[in-house]
Amino acid sequence: MLQLERVSHAYGDIVSLRDVSLDLEPGEILCLLGPSGCGKTTLLRIIAGLETDYDGAVIFDREDIGAVPVHRRGFGLMFQDFALFPHLATADNIAYGLKRLGFNREEIGEKVQRLLQRVGLEGFDKRDVASLSGGQKQRVALARSLAPNPRLLMLDEPLGSLDAQLRDQLALELRQIIKSAGLSAIYVTHDHREAYAVADRIAVMNIGSVRQHGSPRQVYRRPACAFVARFLGLHNVFTTGDGRLTSLLGHAGDGSRGTGSTILIHPSGIRLESGRTDDTTPTEVTLETAVFRGESYDLTATTDFGPRLSFSVRELPVNVGEKLNVYILPDAIIPLED
Repeated sequence: MLQLERVSHAYGDIVSLRDVSLDLEPGEILCLLGPSGCGKTTLLRIIAGLETDYDGAVIFDREDIGAVPVHRRGFGLMFQDFALFPHLATADNIAYGLKRLGFNREEIGEKVQRLLQRVGLEGFDKRDVASLSGGQKQRVALARSLAPNPRLLMLDEPLGSLDAQLRDQLALELRQIIKSAGLSAIYVTHDHREAYAVADRIAVMNIGSVRQHGSPRQVYRRPACAFVARFLGLHNVFTTGDGRLTSLLGHAGDGSRGTGSTILIHPSGIRLESGRTDDTTPTEVTLETAVFRGESYDLTATTDFGPRLSFSVRELPVNVGEKLNVYILPDAIIPLED
């Protein structure tokens, strides 16, 4: 459906994209995930046609659309600030694009009502958008983007201006709405939790390049490089030349694993007594910090000979400053690209 072939872009001497190649299948939600300034919004603008000075190709339905103007691409756009018209009521905001496309009044009225129902805003058609909450404005902006039946929906940090609790709730709603509409979508965010909730597939970007892409589970379980691991909040990244690390890996029954210069010890493979297996021996650690997260505790612990480990547990096993035994499962030791 959509193919990006070695797309590169620069602002003067500053390179913002380097040979980015990605594809999007019909009905799929692809999330561009990465820190601010990594190139994800620039890539979105190139796909939309808002940025035309680039190298490479943007192919949609087997057609190079590089010369196709924005208004003829048939793509829907939704931005972080929603870009609603403050002087128009909710229904009029949604109907704005339909009027410009020449739909008649009856068609517009029917379509607006269907969209209000789809985004959970039935009865809001005459409400002043200035009186709406942040989440309600987000739904209006989404309905307006869906109104023209876009061939592709693009969302640039659509939840970025909302608080964390509301982001978690609306991320799931966004995915359900996009899927129920049968749309393909590209979703830009810097929040990996948001990406996990929304995406079918994630492309993690840094300094203009795609460092890894795959399903949310694949990217989280098997990060390809140290940057991806750390960006996803997996902090147990170590250099393999550290002799203290060799001792720690020996306790995991896998001292020879990993030929690269860095490895990740995945926190999901650090267990307490219940995680013991025949091929692991316990490692004694001292609990350094414990942060309560509601359903779990985030812990950091140190060994007498090795680096600090971060992992989570359901119940706090000992008090801070006390010792406990942990088991590192062999599959938790993941070699990383440099």
